[in-house]
Amino acid sequence: MKGGSLATEVGESAEPGAALERAFEAHRDWLVRRLALIVGDAEEAHDLAQETFVRAMERWPLPDMTEPARWLATVGMRLAIDERRRRRRWGFLPMRETDATWAMAVDPDLWRALGRLDRRTRAAIILTELDGYTQDEVGRMLDAPRGTVASWISRGHARLRADLGDTP
Repeated sequence: MKGGSLATEVGESAEPGAALERAFEAHRDWLVRRLALIVGDAEEAHDLAQETFVRAMERWPLPDMTEPARWLATVGMRLAIDERRRRRRWGFLPMRETDATWAMAVDPDLWRALGRLDRRTRAAIILTELDGYTQDEVGRMLDAPRGTVASWISRGHARLRADLGDTP
């Protein structure tokens, strides 16, 4: 979800709290779905999205008012990565199918294959393929060089092709 300016997405307001509330409503579901794809757990994704908006409230007005979706995605992804580091759970469990049902309607085989990717690779693929971000933009979001992002995407595509039985 590439966004326009905050003013066009959520409307002008003299009261910052009202504008933030509209931003929350405009982007909450999108952010939760993306975070669920990354962390593999709907409840954790809701918690991370809530924390993302708490951070937005603390930093209001947002530093990049022209692209609130990008700012929210970046903060949400970083929070997800930080949470994993804190828990020392660098390995990824496959996503539960119950979480997959509400997060996104995709082929169940593709969903399971995405769930088997490590979180950085999955994030890079989701952000480029579903959300339309460039590799440079994804690199900035995930604090990784463009070449690293390209490697994650390449390896992820290869793994998905192998898991799904597709040829390049």
